[in-house]
Amino acid sequence: MNLVYMKTKIYLGILSLVLGLSLASCSEDDDYTIHTTPILNESSVVTGSSDVTATTATLHATLSGLDGMDAGSYKTGFFYGFAQDNLPEDVQAAYDGSAFSAQLNGLNNNSTLYYQAYVCLQGKVYYKGEVKSLLTTDAKVATADAASVDFASAVLGGTLTDATADATCGVVISTSSDVEAVRAGLIVKSEELKDSYSFVHEGLVPETQYYYAAYLNLGSGIVYGEVKSFTTPAYDFDLDNDLVDLGLSVKWARFNVGAKSETGLGGLFGFGDLTGCNNSIDPADYASADTYKTASDLAFRAFQGRATLPTADDFEELFTLCQKEWTEQNGVTGFKFTGPNGNSIFLPAAGTRVANDVTALGTEGYYLTGTVNSSNTEFAVGYQFAASVNHRITAAVYQGMAVRAVSTAKNVPFNKALLYQKWYLDNGQDGKQHVFEGPFTQWGVTDNWSTVSNGQPNIEQQIHWEMGTDNGWIGYTYGKDYGYMELKEDGTVNIHRIAEDGTVTDETGKFTIDEANKVIDIDIDVLCANTWIGTKSGKLNILSLTADGLQIALPDGDYGYSLNYYSQAKADADAQVPVLLNIADSSWAGSWDALLVAISPEDLAGQHTFVFEGTCTDAMVFTLDFAGMAKRYPNSFVRIDDIKLDGTSIRFDANRFYYGDIEGNGKYRVQLFNAYGAGSVGNAVPLSPFSNVENQGTEPAIHFKEKLEIVCTVITDGTGAGIYTPNLVTVNPDWGSAWGYNAGATFEVKYENFQYSLVASQFDIKYESADYAAGSIMTFVEVADIYKYFPGLHATLDNLYLDGKEVTFDASKVLDANESPKYRLELWNCYGATKDKGCAFGTPDGDVIKELGFSSSMEVKFTFHTLFAVPEW
Repeated sequence: MNLVYMKTKIYLGILSLVLGLSLASCSEDDDYTIHTTPILNESSVVTGSSDVTATTATLHATLSGLDGMDAGSYKTGFFYGFAQDNLPEDVQAAYDGSAFSAQLNGLNNNSTLYYQAYVCLQGKVYYKGEVKSLLTTDAKVATADAASVDFASAVLGGTLTDATADATCGVVISTSSDVEAVRAGLIVKSEELKDSYSFVHEGLVPETQYYYAAYLNLGSGIVYGEVKSFTTPAYDFDLDNDLVDLGLSVKWARFNVGAKSETGLGGLFGFGDLTGCNNSIDPADYASADTYKTASDLAFRAFQGRATLPTADDFEELFTLCQKEWTEQNGVTGFKFTGPNGNSIFLPAAGTRVANDVTALGTEGYYLTGTVNSSNTEFAVGYQFAASVNHRITAAVYQGMAVRAVSTAKNVPFNKALLYQKWYLDNGQDGKQHVFEGPFTQWGVTDNWSTVSNGQPNIEQQIHWEMGTDNGWIGYTYGKDYGYMELKEDGTVNIHRIAEDGTVTDETGKFTIDEANKVIDIDIDVLCANTWIGTKSGKLNILSLTADGLQIALPDGDYGYSLNYYSQAKADADAQVPVLLNIADSSWAGSWDALLVAISPEDLAGQHTFVFEGTCTDAMVFTLDFAGMAKRYPNSFVRIDDIKLDGTSIRFDANRFYYGDIEGNGKYRVQLFNAYGAGSVGNAVPLSPFSNVENQGTEPAIHFKEKLEIVCTVITDGTGAGIYTPNLVTVNPDWGSAWGYNAGATFEVKYENFQYSLVASQFDIKYESADYAAGSIMTFVEVADIYKYFPGLHATLDNLYLDGKEVTFDASKVLDANESPKYRLELWNCYGATKDKGCAFGTPDGDVIKELGFSSSMEVKFTFHTLFAVPEW
């Protein structure tokens, strides 16, 4: 340790003030530590404003950094004089811990005086503010009350007395109530100088208290009015109308923050500025970390937590994927963006601001993101554009830019009626996940309907972990049936619980729903698997609710764990469709409701092969049933494509089958043969589908020793019944065509008494034209969509007339064909079936059948005979 004599203490005390040295003690036994951070610096003293009359001036200043110092070790005051570089006079002022003021008397009217605040330490070291000027005058300005205050603007102004012709006026605005802070605030200049002036100031932020004062700038000095305040109201941000879906990854707000319309410029905000009036150029007065989805996210703050600042990637997507047009709207220049879906937004070229100076207005746009420059936090990422350029930029955090919010939020309605059904934990007890990845999802305890269902950002907690079947999470048993929870419209809840040991209990309770906040208040524990979470009743957030799924959050410290349920409606929709076979002989022996297979809904539509292993000597009853399908899929149809007995296909006439909910129990049945079923008479089938024998009680054609195979096609989105239009198509060698001429002809596929039939199926279509003398490369009758249901549809060409003369033809070469799902009766098609099998009307010359040429008209008579193929018995 060093011994220090008392005479050295004075010297070191002064030195510590100059160099920022701090002595720990004067004791000979203490160590001395040298601190390299100065007590004060050049920004510690700020020369403030002044208040003047014709003969007096009150000078103001602020000072920081003297906390805890003995008042006798420093003095504060002002140097002043009548030349900017010569301030010989000194007036001292008392420091109150944050500011000091001094009054000068006996001044001459209309005199310019310069002044500079200072602090002197130990009578040796001076720190000084900037030199400012004032003008003694009787001119005055009174601050007007704010008017027409809304979420983004206010009418501000003042009243002038004795203003000179070359003066300017306006208001200064801040969010601090301190008078000096207001006077140093953002300068908003009035475009007019008159005794009573006012203007609309935009660029404000909702739910913010602003302080402002009118000012009169006389050139050599500024006169201020009294400080007043106003508070902007909240803005009810409308997710449906204030966001525009352009077909991009995010929706864009319709207008800038601080604006009220698409062409409004809004405010210019530094990085982390939540007010629009921060005009400091000190980086320390701004954010130094990412503001995106934080409390410093201006868009989140302005728009009720329903939007955020965009990222640079969002801007690049906007400029890359949208059509953009540099244009003028309502006198404002900027870019119009039209998204891939046709919707559009307008981004004004709002310029940029440093301190109080706005530049590039109308020529460039500077827009803020929520990202700081990671290599130098005094800079932040923005996006700049002009008529012919756009790119991301790095700008000083104090550079003010416009803000256009983005969001992925939506307005999902809460329909409590969806609650009133049974709910099951989605934990795979039936071998599948119905709605969610697992029975639990980990969220933050602050998550709610807004953040989960509506997708609004949660700046407090960004937690989302799906606790699914693949992550090995413990605390519950997968594949376990825990029962169900039934919520009823009368406010009662019945919970059927199945414990781990199989014990079953039923419990009844009460619940209420807070629709505004999406909260369920339940007086018994909700249905839950084994879990460590203690709170399972009381007021619980509903995170999501659809016809299929429900999420109720259980709070646990900083986390909220949602119980993920699927509904009875979803269970029904996801339930497999059992396919059942009934086949019995004349002794009633056989198989009844034999399960062939159970088909998942996603696999139901399409062709299937069902196999039954067993024996049958003859068939008195032969049906194929799809349990519940008629109820779940009322517009469905099953077509039998093939039947094999012991591996050999047999003949059948599907026109004689019966189809649909024959028994009225929601079961879709294909009745192949049933002596006691639909259409039977006297316990017999009037005309068997498997032979040409009438009034059979049993069908001997249905016999097998080992195996029955049925190939069928299931259609779930249509029955096949309805009105169809036959169109005549003829194409000449130059590809001139009458594609779709029908003269108003239609026919009906009728579904009645569980069978299908054709109605009004004979046609005579005459087409007139002079463009087909050279022949035809394609001529056919086409019916759209019907082949999907009835690929066995059969039609014949009855007569063909060309220019009024009947043409003879080989009817065996007029073919049933298709371009699925279209049916075609093909007379000739150089790309179709008749190309290979020959033409009924002559020999092709290349692709052309000249015999199908006509000079004035083609008349075609044809008939549709059957929907299903008819075998030759």
